[in-house]
Amino acid sequence: MDGLNFFHQLIIVLGFSIPVIYLFNKIKLPSIIGFLITGILIGPFGLKIIDDSAGIQFLAEIGVAFLLFTIGIEIQLSRFLRHLSEILLTGGLQVLGTFMVGFFIGLAMQLDPGQSVFIGFILAHSSSALVLKLLKDRGEEEAPQGRISIGVILFQDIMVVPMMLLIPFLAGTSGASAWMIVWKLIKSLLIIAAVLAAARYLIPLILERLVTMNMRDVLVISSVVITMGIAWITESLGLSLAIGAFLAGLALSDTDFTHQIISDINPFRDVFLSIFFVSFGMILNLTFAGEHLAEILIVSAAIILIKGAVVLGLVKALRYPLRTALLCAVLLSQIGEFSFVLAAQGQRLGLISDDIYQSFIAAAVFTFIVTPLLAGAVYYVFTRRNLFDAVQDVPTTHCLDVKNHVVICGLGLNGRNLAKVLKDTAIRYVAIDLNFQKIKSAKRSGDPNTIWGDASRTEILTRANVGAARVLVVAISDRFLTKSCIANARAMNPKLHVIVRTKYVSDIEELLKLGANDIIPEEFETSIQIFSRVLKIFHIPNSIILAQGNIIRNKSYGVFRETRFTQEAFDQIGQILAQGTIETFFVGSGNPHIGKSIRQVDLKAKSGAMIINIIRNNENITNPPSDFVFKTSDQIIFFGSHAAIDKALTILNGMDESPPVAC
Repeated sequence: MDGLNFFHQLIIVLGFSIPVIYLFNKIKLPSIIGFLITGILIGPFGLKIIDDSAGIQFLAEIGVAFLLFTIGIEIQLSRFLRHLSEILLTGGLQVLGTFMVGFFIGLAMQLDPGQSVFIGFILAHSSSALVLKLLKDRGEEEAPQGRISIGVILFQDIMVVPMMLLIPFLAGTSGASAWMIVWKLIKSLLIIAAVLAAARYLIPLILERLVTMNMRDVLVISSVVITMGIAWITESLGLSLAIGAFLAGLALSDTDFTHQIISDINPFRDVFLSIFFVSFGMILNLTFAGEHLAEILIVSAAIILIKGAVVLGLVKALRYPLRTALLCAVLLSQIGEFSFVLAAQGQRLGLISDDIYQSFIAAAVFTFIVTPLLAGAVYYVFTRRNLFDAVQDVPTTHCLDVKNHVVICGLGLNGRNLAKVLKDTAIRYVAIDLNFQKIKSAKRSGDPNTIWGDASRTEILTRANVGAARVLVVAISDRFLTKSCIANARAMNPKLHVIVRTKYVSDIEELLKLGANDIIPEEFETSIQIFSRVLKIFHIPNSIILAQGNIIRNKSYGVFRETRFTQEAFDQIGQILAQGTIETFFVGSGNPHIGKSIRQVDLKAKSGAMIINIIRNNENITNPPSDFVFKTSDQIIFFGSHAAIDKALTILNGMDESPPVAC
């Protein structure tokens, strides 16, 4: 395919995506489904607008690589290593469990053992791109379901290497020996360690040199080269592009360049990832799917149920709550992109027939379409208190012997900092977290009142004696668990003061209805900090800045959300700003007004600010006379409007009093 034709196809893909995504946004369906349907419509089995998708599929691989790079850089290496044992355990058990189910299904279909093993291989994988996109759209990469799902798909991707080596052996051709397969797996792990080490210690040095050039375009190019370069190296050594990109992101996660690199990569990632989902829709043979629709729907449902059941049982066995287990089950219930690589190789070697291969492709595309809908349904169901999160009779769980205490839900950075302050001030508290490692660490640090469990469950809240608590602080990453926790705790203790942190502006109204007293939205608090610093530059007194912030907070951030509180809050702020204020100026050595009298400086006439007091040698001189002469180290206290204060400070500093010239 020549370059011009490829460019033409790229424009078609992106151009057709826009109206489809607009439509799906209007009907409140996930954009992923829109991209898949776009691919089905314009692909070689649809309207045939694109009949050769090889180049598009190459761009799709780049999109997955960029996505995994950003996920790796946001996860951070230190946190990844802390959860490594959990990743190996959950990923290993999922692959083993799904493989075994697929193997027995193959035997039930009267396939030979080699073909049955192959069915287990292709069934074991889930889609990295789809899972990560769904998690990222909801900001739940660090939520329990996010951490488990990411760990599982990473383990699946690593297992592609030995599976690829075993396929020729299963087909009866000259395959690799058992020793070669083991060596290849060990080699893969060594490559991963080497890439991590090199990227961790070498690339930051290179980036530091490039950053000193103060050239934005150089850093953008460097970010792309690092991402795709490491991905290409790992692919050349036998691993996948996606694994290499993830390792690159992981290695750079704790460096000073993290946030800038993410901002540089994100536009590329979003475009290429969109192309990935479009290309995925192109592989569906509509003619075959129409002729075998019933069988394909049955196979699709079976795949979702089988994979979902394996993950559900696994996560529940690891003692996670039902909601986390169901979300993991749904997120990992589809067929993965690496399964297509395995299936294509198996078809070429005769492990599966053309009909089975086409059925598998069609069923996989259907699972892709259904997964976002199922995930949305699970999220919806678990937000309905009357279904899952309604408070039942309070169980007879033994309560901790604490009263008038603080219950901290979530031992992340905010939760740990709060616990430290409460400990230092001798205020009793109980901490709850679903991450067992954090609970163990807290107990080792001397915090006996820590509980491992789901803070949204009544049993756990009862154990924390929330009925006798004074304050509940909710600082967990999962927005839905947050809402359930508030609702249950409020029902158990109507007098409880609830403070909640949220990333999502859209949740504020619902959190207020559920009973939250104080809501701290991260974005709005950042806005308050920004305008506070700006006002300080313009000499607005701290008391007024604090008053403005309190007005906005007390009105549930209505000024920012443009709700019913907006005008009332602005009126209060306007009343404060309309009043005058007091400012102090220190006369330093070298000030041009030293030796001049108040009459000569003529501050009131020039600025409108009035000198009301002067402090000299720790003595107050109230209403100083006009012939009072300024000396070094005098402190001048003057009163006026904010504009007058600003102008007076300019005059006293001896700066140019003329207004700036407009551009």
